[in-house]
Amino acid sequence: MYRNYLKVAARNLLKSKSFTVINILGLALGLMVAILVFLFVKKETSYEKHFADYQQIYRTSIYGNMNGQEMETPASPSPLAYSFRSEFPEVVTATRIQPVRQEIMMQHEETKIYIDNGFQVDSQFFQVFSHQFIHGDPATALTDLNTVVLTESTARKFFGDRNPMGEIINYDTRQDYVITGVVKDPKPESHFHANMYFSNNVVDHRWLSNNFYTYVKLKKGQNLASFRTKLNEFLQIKIAPELDKFMQVTPEEFLAAGNVFEYNLTPIQRIHLYSNMNWEIEQNGSIMYVYIFVAIAFLVLLIAGINFMNLSTARSAKRAKEVGIRKVSGATQPMLIGQFLLESILQSAIALFVAFVMVELFLPAFNHTMNTNIELFNDYFGMTIGFALLVALLYGIFSGSYPAFFLSSFQPIKVLKGDVSKSKGGALFRKTLVVLQFTASVVLIIAMIVIFKQTSYMHNKNLGFKGEQVLVVPLQTDDVTNNFRTYQDRFLKNSNVLGITRSSYVPGDAPNQNMYRLEGRKDNMPLWNMEVDYDFFETLNIQLADGRDFNRSLDHDSSLTVILNETAVKSFNIENPIGAKIDMDLGNFKSEPHYATVVGIVKDFHIEGFDKPIRPMIFSIGDYIWFASIRIRPENMQETINFIEKTWNEMEPSHPFTYTFLDERFGVFYEQQDAFSRMFLYLTILAIIISCMGLYGLASYTTEQRTKEIGVRKVLGASIPQLMTMLSIDFIKLVIIANLFAWPIAFILTRNWLSNFTYQIDMPYLPFIMATFIAILIALLTISYQAFTAAVSDPVKALKYE
Repeated sequence: MYRNYLKVAARNLLKSKSFTVINILGLALGLMVAILVFLFVKKETSYEKHFADYQQIYRTSIYGNMNGQEMETPASPSPLAYSFRSEFPEVVTATRIQPVRQEIMMQHEETKIYIDNGFQVDSQFFQVFSHQFIHGDPATALTDLNTVVLTESTARKFFGDRNPMGEIINYDTRQDYVITGVVKDPKPESHFHANMYFSNNVVDHRWLSNNFYTYVKLKKGQNLASFRTKLNEFLQIKIAPELDKFMQVTPEEFLAAGNVFEYNLTPIQRIHLYSNMNWEIEQNGSIMYVYIFVAIAFLVLLIAGINFMNLSTARSAKRAKEVGIRKVSGATQPMLIGQFLLESILQSAIALFVAFVMVELFLPAFNHTMNTNIELFNDYFGMTIGFALLVALLYGIFSGSYPAFFLSSFQPIKVLKGDVSKSKGGALFRKTLVVLQFTASVVLIIAMIVIFKQTSYMHNKNLGFKGEQVLVVPLQTDDVTNNFRTYQDRFLKNSNVLGITRSSYVPGDAPNQNMYRLEGRKDNMPLWNMEVDYDFFETLNIQLADGRDFNRSLDHDSSLTVILNETAVKSFNIENPIGAKIDMDLGNFKSEPHYATVVGIVKDFHIEGFDKPIRPMIFSIGDYIWFASIRIRPENMQETINFIEKTWNEMEPSHPFTYTFLDERFGVFYEQQDAFSRMFLYLTILAIIISCMGLYGLASYTTEQRTKEIGVRKVLGASIPQLMTMLSIDFIKLVIIANLFAWPIAFILTRNWLSNFTYQIDMPYLPFIMATFIAILIALLTISYQAFTAAVSDPVKALKYE
């Protein structure tokens, strides 16, 4: 019996080749999207899970709200990890890490290599984060002073394939380190990525200085809420003396004033998708994008499934007489249902094979667009196969269910008398599916336009500074840092060098924060601080709003003058900020105040991405700052860069010249959104293509059903435009109805998405009108060929059509 079903299924697939291709290709595209999104979601949700006992590891974070200034950061004080290990019986162990925030030059003998992602860690790091050691002992590798553990790829750069244990490697011409371990390269699914681990077991017992990241491994079965309560009670005791000494308040007075300062614990497997705090080690992913891609995959699957069901329903109705004859011959309704479902599942199986071929072909482009490294044949390939088989099976059952149950339910005599395809119920069902399909497509089109408008807004928004043609060069040695102002003139002799300055960090980096207090006030204000050199604002084209810039001749003691941004003035609520005095040592834990005078106000400019507000900032002149910014003319850029490199290498011969462009550093904030926008565009286009394929097939079927009607109308004098309008109008009505459903859905979804950005476009109305126009145009283009072919056909042949 099943062999007969397969023969009949194969004959029907070959009999209607165009419908078969449309069905299978549309379904394959839907399955391809589902598989790609499954791989993406699986990767995004696998972060940190390669570490042993990852369910027991938590990262500490601080939430603070002081005078209305909110702060949430994963930073923590130096002694916290040590206290976890010594004073909390609930803890297995704890560790702290501190990333090196710039590239560092490592040297072994004559080999010099710039290494990024260096981390200072304590001796317990490998007891919290399990790594596979090639050489060395994880329990003792970092216990001694000036020791370092390398990753396998870093070790190979210096030593090739030989064992580097005991070798000396120099850190930035400042300190020698002994190599005490080599580990396998860690998996990329982590919220931080290290190439080398330097030992740092020195504890600074200041509890209000948060310069580290602390991770705690709890014993199994611990109550997280009670442990967090105990942690905050413990920390209140620890920070009380420092609050009293440096801020002249007790913890009770601090909290009574409406301030908030508390510690939280985040499971490490949630950091990548759920954490977006200040001073994250690296930019994390976003659960929002995961949800959106899952929703898109669902919509594309729905559109492809509707295509499949619609065309299967339409074509299977042509087999009504076959069903009648089978029933007369003794076939039962379950047997007929089984036949139709088997045919549908067979098409799903073919589509699944095609889908996997397409996944393998398109995966490199997907990885390039999303900046990922996903592979089809990975550790969870079996899970991917199981997921794809389940979706294909559900597709087959879902798409074949209506024709199976619909046709098998008719009485044989009724079926043999006429064509079931003319029933109102079948037509209404197909129209409902078309409306549902285009509703999903229009929602995607509206969302795509809104997303691109927001992305364009982000790229074109005035940042408050100009980062084009600005080179950022790390200062690697004390000699260059101490004598930088002397060296500046050597660069400025070249007329293509427009300006050169220094700063403690640049836009695109994580800012620092300290506590400050206006003279005569008792309340403390958190400000994001930035140390700069003279000409910083001029070099980056940051505009003054009031007062003056730093001036070498006027600022005889540079430590006595500061500049605020506009947001800081609003935060302090200062009516006349120029001349105001600010205690600069409050956040530096010095008991005696050190007042500096506000000499200028600069207009707000962005340091971070658009999902964070502009911070209240304070700027001061600093001598020991480690980034130079050099603005050059856009003409002859490479020639100018070559000059800068040559001059720099003469100044700093021990460190090869290295640089980045400022707009590229800040552009990191755009990368995730740009990748998301591009992928959303591609998936929307794919959904539209699948919708068009289904509409084309359905239009072909409908035109075929009305062949005699078209012939009669032509004989009675109907023109080609009239006939095309008649054949198109029904589908256009369905598209318009679909828009009525799509508009409110798209409005709610896009408004919620925009709420994730601190700086966003106003909710536009144009995308809704454009989406309606695009949907109608797509529908017209899709069905116009079929309508025109039918309209110009020979009426004699049409009247003879059976």
